[in-house]
Amino acid sequence: MNARRLKVARGRCGLFSIAVLCTLALAQVALAQGSDDQYDITIKMEMPGMAMPPMSQRMCVKKGASDQDLIPRQDNCRVSDTTRSGARLTFKMTCTGNNPMTGTGEFNLVANGYNGQIRMKGKMEGQDIAMTQTIDARRVGGCTAR
Repeated sequence: MNARRLKVARGRCGLFSIAVLCTLALAQVALAQGSDDQYDITIKMEMPGMAMPPMSQRMCVKKGASDQDLIPRQDNCRVSDTTRSGARLTFKMTCTGNNPMTGTGEFNLVANGYNGQIRMKGKMEGQDIAMTQTIDARRVGGCTAR
């Protein structure tokens, strides 16, 4: 009798797991069809004598958001002096922490995304460093910004 109950419990647990996975999948579809803009962003980072492999990330930007919201950055970085002139967006960036850096960026806004570069200078592990990040962002659909 106990073996039978265990088998039934395992079956219910399996069904519950499947139901949870289906619910999560439906929630992802709902998020992907929101009214905000979903971007696929590719970032290529280069430093003198070294190029890193491209990194990709997905970013959801609220409709009507400020131009600053298009700029990928880490939590310890602050964007300032954002200026938009036609399809050209320029800005400054300051990053604090263990590897402080400052830099400038310029994006060209196109019909279905944007592209450009961020040039940063600072110190990393006590050494002076300069790096250029090349950004290519394409709008790939809708999402729901949080």
